[in-house]
Amino acid sequence: MEHKSGLLKAVVVGSILLVQSCVQDHKIPPANQVVGYLYTTTNGEDINQVVKFSRHADGSLSDETAYTTNSKGGADVKAGGDAHGDFDAQGAVQLIGDYLLTTNAGGNQVSVFSLNKSNGDLTFKSNTSSGGTRPVSIAYTKKAGIADEYWVVVGNQWNNPNVQKDGAKIERYPNNAFFLQDLKQADASDNERTIQLFTFNAKTGVLTSEKQLDKYVRENGGPTTVSFSPDGTKLAVSTWGIAHFDTKVTSLAEQHPSRVYVYSFANGSISNRRYFEEAGISGTIGFNWAITGSTRLFVSNFNLIPTKLDNSVTVLDDNGSSVAKASNFAVTSSPAINEACWTVLNSTGDKLFVASFQTNLVSTFNAASSGLTLTKSEARSGLAPNGDSKELWISPDNKYVYNLGSFQSFSINLLENTGPGAVYKSQTILKTTAAGAGIAGKYNFLGLTGFNL
Repeated sequence: MEHKSGLLKAVVVGSILLVQSCVQDHKIPPANQVVGYLYTTTNGEDINQVVKFSRHADGSLSDETAYTTNSKGGADVKAGGDAHGDFDAQGAVQLIGDYLLTTNAGGNQVSVFSLNKSNGDLTFKSNTSSGGTRPVSIAYTKKAGIADEYWVVVGNQWNNPNVQKDGAKIERYPNNAFFLQDLKQADASDNERTIQLFTFNAKTGVLTSEKQLDKYVRENGGPTTVSFSPDGTKLAVSTWGIAHFDTKVTSLAEQHPSRVYVYSFANGSISNRRYFEEAGISGTIGFNWAITGSTRLFVSNFNLIPTKLDNSVTVLDDNGSSVAKASNFAVTSSPAINEACWTVLNSTGDKLFVASFQTNLVSTFNAASSGLTLTKSEARSGLAPNGDSKELWISPDNKYVYNLGSFQSFSINLLENTGPGAVYKSQTILKTTAAGAGIAGKYNFLGLTGFNL
């Protein structure tokens, strides 16, 4: 009896230890364990490429692999004077089922890749016309009652007219003549600034163009981000406007406001077009819908007149007939460098992260039903020239935030979401684009997304 009892105790203890070990391994994987994959696009001056990284439990990246889209990127270092061809957007790369979709800003096409969910590998499938010029953002929502089919909307930006400097040194792009026109009036180029509707079959990987949903006049610019509300009943579109930058006194005579449009969406059709704009606010780039309901948007604004520097982030509410500003916020305590460009909301909807292009700041806001509270602004380290940071992505476990060094460093920067906000950890310089490092605009990375195994 004593022998059997001792044996039974040993078995029980061994089983408990085994269970505990399995639980511990499940909860705390080794730091070097691959837990998922991350994707961006090079968007260079020639053929566009999708770049994949293995993503580890400690947030680090490895195994860089590039895949050609067989279509052109949209970079042009000779365009736009000191802007070096810079243009901005959010959401250029999206994962739908076992497929990756990405825009090709210079080829005016959308690429579809099949995606191996076990190892992250991509296989090129097809290119489809974007229905406009310079596609930069993709949104999707499930079709009601139809298995494996999605509505996909692509935002075509066309160009980003802007004004730089002032006084005798003022520069206008594309040229002075453009600004002598009545930019509020319809123009042939309106059909290049569009949102285009597609059907995507997530079983076959076929992307089919359906129709143009809307087009935009020159004054308020073309789309920068398109996104469906969580329930798919609304579609929002932010636009660039016409920015006036590289000056201490942003001029309302030169700057034209950006807009955030909201549409009701049903069965592939939009209706009840409404929008928010405010004089002195331009360069609206990224935004996120609040994860509950379909009424609130968190929006980032890059180009602000001096009296509106506390409008770097605006909270907008849509009541179905109009879009109104509920509140506005700065992204740093320093008024001289307030700007915002890209946003990402964590999966629980209570933290908003905002990236700033010029200062390479990642700002963290607590997101509550009443609005936002800035808790931390963290500057990148490593190679971080002014005018570099762009899109953000947060890991599904909300532990790590990734930030593209899109325009000069050609890097992916890792921040850890701890305590009051994101804290910089490390930088990965892409081998695929390393030869262009330091050449502003040689590449202009578009899109950042990933998935967990």
